Amino acid sequence: MGVRALALACFGFFTLNASAQSTERLKELCDAEQLRLDLLDGKKDTSIAYNTLAQNKRGQKIFFHTVDKIQENLTSSYFPESEKQPFYAALVMVLQNTNKGNTRYLAYFEQYYDMVYKLSQNNGSQKDMELLKNHITMMLDCIPYFVKRSYSKEVVKFAATKKPYDVLTKYLDYNRETWFMEILETVAQNDPNAVKQFFGTSHPVNNALKLSKDPVVLKLYDIFYEYGRASTGYTNIELVYNRGLSIEESELLVGNPTEWYKKLCALRIQPNILGVYSVDQELNLHSLDVVRKINLLHDEKDEKRFAIAAKFSDVELYNMMVYSRDEIFTSSFLGMFNRFMQRRSDSSLFVFFQKQGFNKFRTFIQMCAGYNTLQKVLNTMSPMEKDQLINEIVKDLETTGGNLEPAVEVADIFGSITDSTLRDKMADRLKHELRRCFMAGNMYGARLYGLLFKLAGGMPEIITGRSINFDIPLLDKVEAELMFPDGKNVQQHVFYDDEDGEAAYSRFVASFKNNTGWKVTEMGNHTKIESLKGKKIAIYCNKPTSETGLETLRKLFETTKRYPDVVVHRGHSYHLTGTIELLTNNVKIAILGSCGGYLNIAKVLDNASDAQIVSSKQVGTWTVNDVLLKDMCEMMRDGSGEVDWVKLWAGLEKKLKNNDKWHDYIPPYQNLGVRFVKAFESVE
Repeated sequence: MGVRALALACFGFFTLNASAQSTERLKELCDAEQLRLDLLDGKKDTSIAYNTLAQNKRGQKIFFHTVDKIQENLTSSYFPESEKQPFYAALVMVLQNTNKGNTRYLAYFEQYYDMVYKLSQNNGSQKDMELLKNHITMMLDCIPYFVKRSYSKEVVKFAATKKPYDVLTKYLDYNRETWFMEILETVAQNDPNAVKQFFGTSHPVNNALKLSKDPVVLKLYDIFYEYGRASTGYTNIELVYNRGLSIEESELLVGNPTEWYKKLCALRIQPNILGVYSVDQELNLHSLDVVRKINLLHDEKDEKRFAIAAKFSDVELYNMMVYSRDEIFTSSFLGMFNRFMQRRSDSSLFVFFQKQGFNKFRTFIQMCAGYNTLQKVLNTMSPMEKDQLINEIVKDLETTGGNLEPAVEVADIFGSITDSTLRDKMADRLKHELRRCFMAGNMYGARLYGLLFKLAGGMPEIITGRSINFDIPLLDKVEAELMFPDGKNVQQHVFYDDEDGEAAYSRFVASFKNNTGWKVTEMGNHTKIESLKGKKIAIYCNKPTSETGLETLRKLFETTKRYPDVVVHRGHSYHLTGTIELLTNNVKIAILGSCGGYLNIAKVLDNASDAQIVSSKQVGTWTVNDVLLKDMCEMMRDGSGEVDWVKLWAGLEKKLKNNDKWHDYIPPYQNLGVRFVKAFESVE
C-alpha cells in the first residue's frame, strides 16, 4: 500500500543526520509538523476536516492526541536518554511525509501511532517483543523506534522467517547494526528469490552477502556465477543443497514446467525446507497458469475444458486449487475438486491433510465451505477424524507472527458449518485455546481466541474478566448520516471489458431507464444514474468498452473532492484488485462478489476502514446483483437513507428464494471473517 512506502522511505537518510539535531530541536519540529497538519483544512483547531464527524474525531486522536502522548512519554524520566533522539527523529520524519494525499488512510495511521505509543511507554523487552512479533507488518514500519534496543535482532530475525521479502525491503533501517548479515542470511534461506535480485550489483545487500560464510548463501552464489540473476533455479535450493540435485540438473528441471510443478508439490510436503517462500511463489505461479487456462474455457464442455488436469495427481490438483484461490472460477474449482476426489487414494481427507503436513488445509476447507462442497470432505472422515480436524483448524493461531489469515479462515469455516455438533465442538475448542493463552499471559492470543469464541456464541469474559476488549461490530446497518454525508449518496459501479462485464452493464443501466424515479444520462465513456424523487443518489458507471471511463471518474472524484460512499465490483475476481485500489476512506459499503479471502479483506479495510462488505461464497450473478443493488438504492431513496441489512435481506429472500445463487450472498452482519478483522484491528 502506498502509505506504507511513504511512511519510512526516508528514515535511513534522517537517521544519518539525527546527530545534527538536538532533542529540543526535534521536539520543535514535531510540534511544527502537527501545526502544519492542523492547518491542512485552513483552521487552527487541532483537527483535520474529513467527511464525517466520526472521521474527524479519529483523525484528531491519531495526529494530535496520540502524538502528544508519545511526546509526553519521550520527555518522562523513565525513557532512556540515549533513545530520545532517534525516536524523535523517526517520529518527525513520518509527520513530515504526511499530507493531504495520505491523511485519509486512517486505519493505517491509527495502528501505526498506536504501536509507536506502546513502544514509547518502554514497557520492557518481554512486552515489546510480544507486541512486535504479533504485528510483523506494522513492526517493520517501526524498526527505527526500537532498532537500538537489546531485543531488536531477535525480533527482526523472527520477522525474516515470516515475511522475508518485506524484511529485506527495510534493510536501510537496520543495515548499520552488527547483526545485519545474520538477517540477510535468514532471508536468503527462506526466500532466495528475494536476495538474488541484488547479486552482481553494487547494492549494500550484495556487498554484505558476498562476505557471508553461510553455506546456503555460498550455494546461491554458485547458481548466480553459472546462470546469473535470471535463473529461476534459486527456488530449488532445498533440492540442490540438501537432496543431491546438481545446479545443472536444477536448470534442466525448471525448463520443464509440468515436471517442475510436480517436483515442487512433492517437496512442499516436507517440513522445514530451504526456500519455502520461493517454493510457495512458484506453486502459485504454476497453479495460476493452469487455472487461468481452465477459466478461459468456461464455455466449453468439461472434457475439453479440464483436459489439462488429466496429467495431475490428487496432490497436484489440491495444490493447484489452494494456490489459485484468488482467481479460480466456481466452475473451475468444482471441476477440479471432483477430479481430486476421484483420484485420492487415502482412506480419508484427514489422512491426506496429514500427509501434506497440513499445508494450506484451512484454505482448502474454507474454499470447500464457500463452494458448498465441505460436507463431501467431512463425509470421508470418521467422527474421531472430524474431531482431530477441528483441533487442527483451531490450534496455533497465535503463532503466525500477526498474520490474521488463518484466524479469518477459522471464522469463515465456523460460519459455513451447518452441523450443530461440529459447531459446538469448534466453539469448545476455541474456548479451550482462549483459556490456554490467557493462563499463559499471552494477551494477543487471548484476544484473538476470545473474539473468535464470541463470534461462535461464547462469552469470553467469563474466562478473562474485563481485562480484554471483546467488542465486535454488529454490521447490521449503515446509518443515514454516513450514507448521505452532504445530503447526497454517491456510488461507483465498476465494470470491466469482458463479455460478462458488457452484459452486466447493459442490464443494470436498463433496469433504471424505464423507472420514473430515476434519470439515466449517457456521458461519453461513462453513465450517470440519478434519483428524481426522494433522497438524492448519484450512481456513476464506467462503460466497460471504454478504457478511459475509470480514469475519467477518478479525475471527477478528485476534482470535486467528493468520493463515492458505495463502490460495487461488477467483474471477475481477477479484476478485484483494480476495484480495491479505487476505494477510499469515504466508502461505507463495498459490494465485491467473491472476495478471495483475508488478503483482499485486509486490502479493502486498509483503503476503506469503515466499509461494510457484501460478498458471495461463489462468483456473483446478475440475477442477484441487479435485484440487490436496485432494492438497496430504493431503500435509501424512499426511506430515511439508512441501509438496514436485516430488513433488506428479508425482502430479498422473498424475491430470490428460488434463485439457487441467492443463498451464496453474505450480508455484512453474517460475514464473521470481516467482523473479526474489524474487531481485532481496532485499537485495543
